[in-house]
Parts: sequence; C-alpha cells; structure tokens
Amino acid sequence: MKLQILLPLCALVAVSIIACNRKATPPTAPPPIVTPKPGNDRPESEPEKEVYQVAGYQKTACFGKCPVYQVKFYSDRKVTWYGQHNVERMGWFEAQATDAVLKDIRDKAHAANYWDFAGVYPTDQKVADLPSTVTFIRTGDMEKTVVNTYQGPEELEAFENYLEGVINGLRWQPKQGK
Repeated sequence: MKLQILLPLCALVAVSIIACNRKATPPTAPPPIVTPKPGNDRPESEPEKEVYQVAGYQKTACFGKCPVYQVKFYSDRKVTWYGQHNVERMGWFEAQATDAVLKDIRDKAHAANYWDFAGVYPTDQKVADLPSTVTFIRTGDMEKTVVNTYQGPEELEAFENYLEGVINGLRWQPKQGK
C-alpha cells in the first residue's frame, strides 16, 4: 500500500521539478529598426567605434583659493569640464574639439616625451598644501597619468601650458541634464 502511494508521489515530484526547471524560450522578435543619427554617414555595416578618453587635465585643491576643476577630451571630439571650486565655470560644461586639436594634443605629448615622465613630481617627497596639475594621455592601448605638484620637467610644464591654452580656447556651454 505504501508503495502504491509513494510511487505516484515520486513521479509527481519529478514532473514538477522538470517543469519548473524548464527554460521558457521567448518568442522570436523581428530585429530592431536602427535609424541612423542625423549627420552619421557611417555605412550600416561598419560598427560604431568605442568612445574613450584621449586626454585629461585637472587642477587639484590646496588649503587656499586654488582653482579646482577637471577637463576630459574624448575620441568623439566631445570635451567635458567639471568646475568645483574657485573657477568661473562651476559645474558641468561641454565643448567640441576638432580632430586636428586631438591630433595636436597627441603630437605635443609625443614631442614632450610624455611617456618618459615620472608618474609624480616631485619624485622624492610628498607636499601637502600645494595644488597639483594632473595630465592624462591615451594613445592606442597605452595610457599614462602624470601628477605635477612642483619641480616637474620644463617639457611637462610646457605641455601643461599648451593644454591650458587649448582648454581656454574652447567654446564652453552648460551641460544639459546635469
């Protein structure tokens, strides 16, 4: 008698387990219709390129009234500004760089031997109350950040001054939605 009850009960449990573990296959939907963005003359067969940061420039805080902001240059020519303290543009702003400007930044970094710089200046001590200038460059799969508080090489300071000039020459607009 127990076997007559136990056998159907085991079969019911097994069927329940199989039914619960079965993966439902969603109905096949047609592929989405992709409408090209205005001004996008990329052929449909060509994949979109990854947008990545190609350069950066940042001024850090000090115990006084130092300007604190960061600027990022992207491969799609977008440039972002985030002003935090003691700057005219507080908050998020955007600008557009040209391909020539992005190429010039890479060329200037190469001419300054940016890849040969130490990661931090001064190299032998820590300084608490001085602001730093932080620069970043990415070329291909290589990227490097240099933090210059003081005593950086002349070539690095010239590169920093160049980037600051590029940044000051851009037409900044307040970023929408931030």
